[in-house]
Amino acid sequence: MKLNNIYNEDCLDTMSNMPDNYVDLVVTSPPYNNWRNKRTQANKEDYWNRTNINYDNFSDKMTDDDYEQWQIKVLNEIHRILKPTGTLAYNHKDRIFNFECTSPLTWLLKSDLVYRQRITWDRGGMQAFNNVRFYRNEEDIYILGKNAKGFTWNKDQAKHMSIWKIIPERKNGHPAPFPKEIPDRLIKAFTNEGDLVYDPFMGSGTTAKMAIENNRNYIGSEISEKYYKYTMDWKLP
Repeated sequence: MKLNNIYNEDCLDTMSNMPDNYVDLVVTSPPYNNWRNKRTQANKEDYWNRTNINYDNFSDKMTDDDYEQWQIKVLNEIHRILKPTGTLAYNHKDRIFNFECTSPLTWLLKSDLVYRQRITWDRGGMQAFNNVRFYRNEEDIYILGKNAKGFTWNKDQAKHMSIWKIIPERKNGHPAPFPKEIPDRLIKAFTNEGDLVYDPFMGSGTTAKMAIENNRNYIGSEISEKYYKYTMDWKLP
């Protein structure tokens, strides 16, 4: 694999070319698959237009079962490429349909990875507000790895504790970009200088930018040519 490079392809294709025990940290936020088939077509379009979720060439319209199986496949490949000292930081949120809530833990716990901790990302608000419940203004960052112990951990980063109040990024060419503080904290906590960080859903490239700023190597996968070209605008080394 070429280090400090973003591959314009499916993440499963990228990871298939990685050896076992290769990556120190994976930081990512996959598409959430929030499309619901029981909405009318008009309401579907209106809902997604209001929330500005449009992933270019990725429809994000899988059935729940297909989405879960896809995520487990991705997670198990991440397990394979992670070093025994490595960590996966996986940003996702609960999904609610017909008033029933489904947690990402539903599929995370079916993967080969060991679940170590959950960080709460307090966003300070949410686009898709609905007054039928106490609406969540937070998402979760799940911390997993190959092992429950023995992973790289820089203790000074424990100062952030487990609730992170960080305002979402708004000025970006991607509809749902990471605020830079999230990958920055995770990279500082779970890697050392020269380590390798991978993001299988690179989007606009925030994880790569923070790896560069912290003197880490990176690899990314991004299936969208549009977002891939966006990352090239900062003339990566």
